[in-house]
Parts: sequence; structure tokens; C-alpha cells
Amino acid sequence: MPLRNPKQRNETAMEQRISAILHRFAKNSLLPAMDTKPRFAGIDIVKILACFFVVSVHFFRNCGFYNTPITPDFGTLAIYGRWLTFTCVPLFMITTGFLMKNKKLSGKYYLGITRVLCIYIVISLLCVIYNVHVLHLNLSGWDIVRGLFMYTDAQYAWYVEYYFTIFLLIPFLNAGWQAMETRGRKTALLLTVILLTMVSPTFYIGTVKATQIRILPGYFYRCYPIGYYFIGAYIREYPPKRDLKHKLVYVVILLAAWIYDSLITLWQCLKNTENNCVWSSWHNDDYAAMPTVIMSTMLFLLLFDITVKKAKTAQILSVLSNATFAAYLISYIFDCIAYRILNDRVAEIPQRFRYMAIVIAAVFICSMVSGLLIQRLYDIAHSRITKDIAAIRQRKMHKALPPDAP
Repeated sequence: MPLRNPKQRNETAMEQRISAILHRFAKNSLLPAMDTKPRFAGIDIVKILACFFVVSVHFFRNCGFYNTPITPDFGTLAIYGRWLTFTCVPLFMITTGFLMKNKKLSGKYYLGITRVLCIYIVISLLCVIYNVHVLHLNLSGWDIVRGLFMYTDAQYAWYVEYYFTIFLLIPFLNAGWQAMETRGRKTALLLTVILLTMVSPTFYIGTVKATQIRILPGYFYRCYPIGYYFIGAYIREYPPKRDLKHKLVYVVILLAAWIYDSLITLWQCLKNTENNCVWSSWHNDDYAAMPTVIMSTMLFLLLFDITVKKAKTAQILSVLSNATFAAYLISYIFDCIAYRILNDRVAEIPQRFRYMAIVIAAVFICSMVSGLLIQRLYDIAHSRITKDIAAIRQRKMHKALPPDAP
């Protein structure tokens, strides 16, 4: 090996010292780490957007939109907004399939419901307190216990009932999914489930509702959450290419389904003269309806593979995403507060849409902050209990060792 001259040795030593100083600074967060490795944050973005859409779609119900006559001067833009935000729950359902497709039957798997169960109980109690002390509802102890099991203590807890059900089925859904050994068989399974649970309740022949003919049997259409689960599982197993061409295709399909759903709803509302032209959607006003399925899937495909370069950004998105479940449930309380104020102060329903952005933003921020707090309290309690259990097990193991053991 050739010998280095003193000047080269000094330069090498100086470079090593500078590198060590920068490493210590980055480690101690005195300087931002020069981390350009992309991190997938798309699923977190999907969950945050879905939570925002939940808060947004509730505006239409709480402001009285569904009981207001639709006219050429009022309602057209609102219909477009309603259908876009209606993708909220399907986005959550697709995400579940995407994240859970590899779960297998085990005792450890079933412990995964603990977080959902604990947060659900806490928020149910908070909703009960609000209903009793603010809304002055007369609830007995039996009413409260019954509401916990009937998913009515927390008014948006129907989603919890869905999640408990799909959670119990997931290991068996995954086993059936993996039994389809080829992509062709998995595609056939997915299309069959979509056909029976999503296509069947949507497509009819005829333009008069009372005399329309349903094309396919719709007996199992309430099983549509399984269809969304398999959509997420399929995307996870066979992700499409991440390029501009595919994204543009998703945008075009999304816009086509969105415009179709909105225009057909506008036509059906204007045709609903016997009910004063109020909101009317014959077969699409359901999460199982194909326009909603298409829009939700395209939105998911647009967002799920987004990456971010900054670790701090990815961390923030992850924390917000983890709090969306609690934020979703507790948004009921802030809905009650916000819409009581809005509806008392603004009598005309069309005028309430002027405050739509402010109300939605306020409810969403309050719900997210509360969700973050509840999630943080759960994390602290879970960490403490886990450590205590580990310490107890360690003491038992220590006592079980023979006296001469090291």
C-alpha cells in the first residue's frame, strides 16, 4: 500500500472529524438529517382523507339538505360534493383489505382487536355523558349497557359493528384468497364477489322505478364489505405501475363515474315531483352501488402509493392516520355542537352552505385533536400494561429457576 504524505493524512483526518460531527448533530436533531429515502405514506393519506370525507358527508344530513327541494338554481354542486365525500367509508374498507390480507388465524391475531374495543368503549362513554348532560336524554343504566352492545351509545358506531364482523372473518377470507393460487383465479373470485354484492343492487332495466327489472340476483348485496376487502387485497398483491399514464386513467374513470352519478341523481331529484323534488337516488344511495365502488377504488389507486422523502412528514402522517378511528367516532359530539349553532343562526338551508367549509374544518380539527389525545392515552396505557405483564412474567420465570442457576 502506498504511503500517504502528511498533507493527505491531515485532509483525511479532517474529513473524518467533520463527518463525525455531522453524524452527531444529525443524531441529536441539531441539524436535520439528510434523509432522501422515499417512504410510502399513501395509506396514511387515504385514511386521513377518508376521515375528512366522513366529517364532510355528514354536513349534508345535518344541515337539512336531503329535505330541501332540488332546483336548477340550488343543489347541483351540492350533489357533486355529496357523491365525492360519500366514498369515505369505502376508502376505509379498501384500506382494511390492503393492510390485512396476510393475517393468519392465531391467538395473537385476535388480540389485535383490543385497541378498537378500548377506544370504542371510551368514546361510547363520552357520547353517553354528552347525551345525558348536554342533550338531556333520559338514559337508564340498562339503556347504556344495551347501547354498548347494540352500537348506539356512540352514534357513529355502526362502523365498529362492521369492523368487528370483518375482523372475525379476515383469517378465513385470507385463507380462501390464498387458496386461489393464480392471479386468474383471484381475479375470478374478486369479480364474482363484486358481481353479486355491488353490481346486482345497482343495475336495472327501465326508466320507471316502479316497473324496473333487476338484472342479477341481489340476495347477498349486504355482503359488499367483503367486496371492498378483496379489492384492497387484490391491489396489495398486484399493485399497478406507478406512472403518470396509469394515474391519468384513474382520474378519467373517477371523473366519469362522479359525473354520471351526479347527473343521474340530479335527474331523479327533478323527477321526484310527488315529494317536492327533494333528494332522490333510486339505486345508487348505498356504499354497494357501482359508481361509489368505482370512485372509491380510483381514489385509492391515485393515493395509496404516494411517497414522501422527509421522515418527519411520514411520521406526522402516520400519527394522524392512527388517530382517524377515534376521530371518526367522536366527531358525533362536535357535529352536535357545530350544527346546533349553524341551524339556530341560519334558518335558510341554502344559506347554510356558505358556512360549509368553516363548519367542516372546525369539526374535523376538533375531532382529530380529540382523536389524537384518546389514541395517545391508549398508547400510554397499553405500553404501561405491557411492561407490567412482562415484568410479572420475568419474576415468575426467575422464581422457577433452581437456586444454583446463574
